[in-house]
Amino acid sequence: MPAHQIYGIGILGNCCTHGAGIAHQIRNHPRVSLIAGYEKNAGRAAELEEVMGVSCASSYERVVRHPDVQIIAITSDPSDKAELVDLATDHGKAVYINKPLCHTPTAAIRIKDSIQAAGSAAVFDATLVKGLPAFNKLMHQIKKNEYGRIITYHHSCGMIFPEDFPIIARWPERFDPPERSGGGEMTNMGCYGIDYAIHLLGPPDQVEARKQTFWKPYIQAGVENFGQIILDYGDFWATLSVGKQAVSGEPGKRNALTIEFETGNLFLDPGADTYIENGIAKPLASYIADHKVKSPFDQLIDQMEKGIPPESDIESAVEGVYILCAAYQSIISRRSIRVPLEQPVNPLFEIYKT
Repeated sequence: MPAHQIYGIGILGNCCTHGAGIAHQIRNHPRVSLIAGYEKNAGRAAELEEVMGVSCASSYERVVRHPDVQIIAITSDPSDKAELVDLATDHGKAVYINKPLCHTPTAAIRIKDSIQAAGSAAVFDATLVKGLPAFNKLMHQIKKNEYGRIITYHHSCGMIFPEDFPIIARWPERFDPPERSGGGEMTNMGCYGIDYAIHLLGPPDQVEARKQTFWKPYIQAGVENFGQIILDYGDFWATLSVGKQAVSGEPGKRNALTIEFETGNLFLDPGADTYIENGIAKPLASYIADHKVKSPFDQLIDQMEKGIPPESDIESAVEGVYILCAAYQSIISRRSIRVPLEQPVNPLFEIYKT
C-alpha cells in the first residue's frame, strides 16, 4: 500500500470517555482519519459527538459497514468487546482494542480466535505504562537481556485524586456490576501493570492476590479500589500494587517501578521525572535519550502494510485477562492459583468451585 494512505477509523463505544480519547488522538495522527462513531449511552454519546464534531451513527453496524472505514476502534463496555470484535472481523476490518481487553477468559479467547480466523490486523491499547518512553525503553532492554537475570520486581501503578474528586460522576462505569465491567480497579488499572509485566517477564507460574476497598464511593458500590498481585516466577516474585486512591495531601502520579538485576538496580518514576541507577539519581532524559515509542496506531499500520507484528499484541492481552481472573480467584479462595487456569472463569460473577 502507498505510504501516504490515510486510514478511516470508526469508533465503537465511549466507555469511561475512552472513545473520546481515541478521537482526540486521531486528530493529531497523520495516517488516520475519523469517519464515524457510535455509543449507546446517551450521555457518553454526546461526549463522543462533541469531540468527533459530527453526530453519532445510528448503530454499531452502521459504523462497521461504512465503506470509508478500514479500522475499528473498540472502546465499549468490556462485556461488549468480544461481540464487537466479531462484528469488525466479519466485515474485514482491522481492530484496535483499548483496555481492558474484555471481562472474562472466554471472551478473551473468543476475541483472539475471531481475529486469527479472519486474519485481521489487531492491536491492544494499554499505553499508560509501556507507552511511556522510559518504560518502553526498559522493556526493549530486558528483551535483549542487557541487564541479566531479574531478582526482584515491584511496580506501583494507579491514579491518585483529591478526597473530594467526583469519581462516580466522572466514571460511573467503574461502579457497574462485574458482569459488565469485569471488576473494580484491579480490572481497570490493574490491566496496565499486568500487561507490562507479561511483556517484560512472560506469564507467571502462579498468582496470588488481595484486594481492598477503602474509598467511600467504592465502599458504597461494593467494588474494590485497590489490590496487590503477586506473580510467582519460580525464583523471584513480581509484585504489583494497582488501583485508585484519594489522598489528603496534594495528589500526584503513581506509576513507579523498582527492578533489581544480578548486575544492577533501577528505579523508574516517569511521573516524578525520576531515574535512579544503582542508587545514583540521574536525569530521566539521560536514560530515555533518543528512544522513540511507536503508538498503537503506528503499530497497527505497520502490521497492515508491512506484516510487522505489533508490540502491543492481542495474545499478551489474553494472558493478562487470565492473570487478572487468577488474581480474583486467589482473593476468593485465599490461596495461590496456577496459570494457565484450571477454571477459566471470572469468579466475581461466574461459577467458581473453590
